[in-house]
Amino acid sequence: MSLEQSLCFYLPPPIMFACCVGGPMLLALLGLCIFRKIVPLSFLKQNHDVTGPFFSTLGTVYGIFLAFVCSSTWQAFSSTSNNLVQEARYLGDLYFAAKAFPQPQQKELQQIIRNYRDSLVNDEWKTMQKGEASPKSAELLHQLGIAYLHIKPGTDSEKEFLHVSVQYLTQIANLRASRIDDSSSGLLPIIWLVVLLGAAATIGFSFFFEAQNFRLQSVMTVLLIGVICMTFVMIIDLDFPFTGGTTISPEPLQRLEMK
Repeated sequence: MSLEQSLCFYLPPPIMFACCVGGPMLLALLGLCIFRKIVPLSFLKQNHDVTGPFFSTLGTVYGIFLAFVCSSTWQAFSSTSNNLVQEARYLGDLYFAAKAFPQPQQKELQQIIRNYRDSLVNDEWKTMQKGEASPKSAELLHQLGIAYLHIKPGTDSEKEFLHVSVQYLTQIANLRASRIDDSSSGLLPIIWLVVLLGAAATIGFSFFFEAQNFRLQSVMTVLLIGVICMTFVMIIDLDFPFTGGTTISPEPLQRLEMK
């Protein structure tokens, strides 16, 4: 697991929030106190004409970039959720199409499909929290493919349903592979580097304001770093859709009626 996914997996949401938001807020406050003791207020007043416009430009550029990262992460989360719904639909259609085949093939196919669905809900959802696939689910999907290979259709109707069933099975396998990839794929390290350096630069430049009321500047600085870090927590939480406090539920699979 990556560092971000490890945070989601091992830390409960309240502790993760406290570490990723409360910790930086305290560090920013401490840094501001040290900075104001080292740098005289007269120096800040002399450079205010340069600091203000530069901070405004930096904040705007960084805000746009952070919004882009948040939007991309949410779209990826939403896409994974939609793919799960589609995967459940294909699995339900595959179960229904198995009724077109004679016994005992029909019973065998439907039993494997039920076992596969149960394995996804009970096994693979747990392993995906660590970004891994379930060997049991993979084995059942393989058994299902072998079972369809052994079918010898005797009528045109069975041939048609076999063709459609193989298409459903292919889509199920593809969507499962995408789901497993989504469970462990996060932002590229270069993006995190830019995000973190941008946050450090934005907070650092906020120290250069020559506010006479130090308490007011402290509150504004703490709120600024708090909002930025809460955005980080949201990105991490959405980046791994099956790990952490905000997870995609297996409900679409659980709702399937397989009797």
